[in-house]
Amino acid sequence: MGQISVEPGMSAGGHRRFSLEFRVEFLRAWDGCVERGAKTRLLREYGLDRNTVYAWVRARDNGELEQSQQRVASRSDVGQMRAELARLRAENETLRRKTAQAEAATEILGKAFELLEGITTSSEPDSQIPPALMSATEYASWLKRLKLS
Repeated sequence: MGQISVEPGMSAGGHRRFSLEFRVEFLRAWDGCVERGAKTRLLREYGLDRNTVYAWVRARDNGELEQSQQRVASRSDVGQMRAELARLRAENETLRRKTAQAEAATEILGKAFELLEGITTSSEPDSQIPPALMSATEYASWLKRLKLS
């Protein structure tokens, strides 16, 4: 009885997962056990339950061993797709929040621009100084602008 070269893996849920290659090699070793207690030793060596191995034997005898592996793989794919969907939903929510923040910042910047533009235009030299407060030269230039002199 030789060692099986393929090791079982772990599923996302922490359960042992057995590849088709492992099952085939294990069943070859199982079929090679002819001494008394050899099958029990093989079960203990790999920490397997007799019912699990009997299910593999039945599946092999019915030609369903590869199909059972495909079902396990498809369940794994569904789990991976669900995890990806959850990740994408979380990312989508984060992007929605960032977009809302960016739109709010754009609106605030637009209002600030309008305010600054209003301040700038009101501080232009067109503002009217009362003639009583003007110096003689300012008063003369003011009269020229109004074309009164």
